[in-house]
Amino acid sequence: MASLKEIRARTNSIQNTSKITHAMELVAAAKMKRAQDLAISGKPYSELINDIIRSIANRIDRDLHPLLARTVGETSAVIFFSTDRGLAGSLNSNLFRELERLIGKLKFITIGKKARQFIVRSNRELIADFPLPEKPDIAACRPIANLVIEEFLKKNIDQVHILYTEFISTLKQVAVVRQLLPIIDEKILAELAKESVKQEKLGVEPLFEPDPDIVLEAILPQYILMELYQILLEEKASEHSARMIAMKNATENALELVDDLTLTYNGIRQEAITKEILDISTAATALE
Repeated sequence: MASLKEIRARTNSIQNTSKITHAMELVAAAKMKRAQDLAISGKPYSELINDIIRSIANRIDRDLHPLLARTVGETSAVIFFSTDRGLAGSLNSNLFRELERLIGKLKFITIGKKARQFIVRSNRELIADFPLPEKPDIAACRPIANLVIEEFLKKNIDQVHILYTEFISTLKQVAVVRQLLPIIDEKILAELAKESVKQEKLGVEPLFEPDPDIVLEAILPQYILMELYQILLEEKASEHSARMIAMKNATENALELVDDLTLTYNGIRQEAITKEILDISTAATALE
């Protein structure tokens, strides 16, 4: 059994740790609110530009636009978003598990130290690495967008997917793989065809000025940039939410352990006092 001194030292150590985790929880909570607001406010714009592109793509020859054109190759680039630091619960490990499910000839573009470390450690092909900005900034996404567009147009890669953590709520974040290029896949085309039939029956047709092709030419690069920026916002919101919850749980577990150690300490101390009283009582009885 541990001595009173050892239990007291362990209790003090855990109390100090709980103060650190509580401070980290407060910092993460402060960052989380701002990150969540940005991620949530950006979603409607991202969904709107998605709807515009899909609507145009259903009315033009996709093969005339290389970012929309169907591809037949097997080489895929994966833009892998992760955190720079740990202490975020299962956030990064969920991403790693999702990555292991991917098949085919894969090349990786990483954003975040944890992603780069995992790709290098697992001997996968890394074609570019970008720093994860502490504060989400659309300017940080521009070189990533330029790289994937350039590689796709040169036909060095046939598809581009994004692996990231989608922000659902403070308590829920989900590892997701999404296709970025070509922008329209066959599943989406099938959905668009059904929607087009409904619009024709209702006599409702979207009007694009000056011309659908011109609008699309201008909007496609901005779409890719905005998609990457929205994903960066969601990754940051997910990171701060996961870290806040992880530190909150760590603090609560530490305090529970302190309570258990305090009970053990008091029990041992009470036992020692009782034993001492019995020894004194026995000695007094012997002297009578």
